[in-house]
Amino acid sequence: MNENVKNLLKEQLWTLGTCSDEPNAVPAFKDVLPDGRLAVGDVFLDTTLKNIEANGKIAVSVYNLATMEGYQIKGYAEYVTEGNWLTPSKKR
Repeated sequence: MNENVKNLLKEQLWTLGTCSDEPNAVPAFKDVLPDGRLAVGDVFLDTTLKNIEANGKIAVSVYNLATMEGYQIKGYAEYVTEGNWLTPSKKR
């Protein structure tokens, strides 16, 4: 992922989209991990999690209205509830 995309992901809001029987799009409480993976907090994600469990497919939309710069990232997600996936500076 290039630096323009990473910077926009770090600075702007995301919309996280999933699909299965019921398409779903939600604002994401998020971070970009040092290895480039995207992390999303589990805040009212019932339909999102059902869709991820069904097929893992996601799309993230991020944009800056002031500069008209935007990106869509498509990929696969997994629901992680434990383990050492946060960087040491992010652990609380």
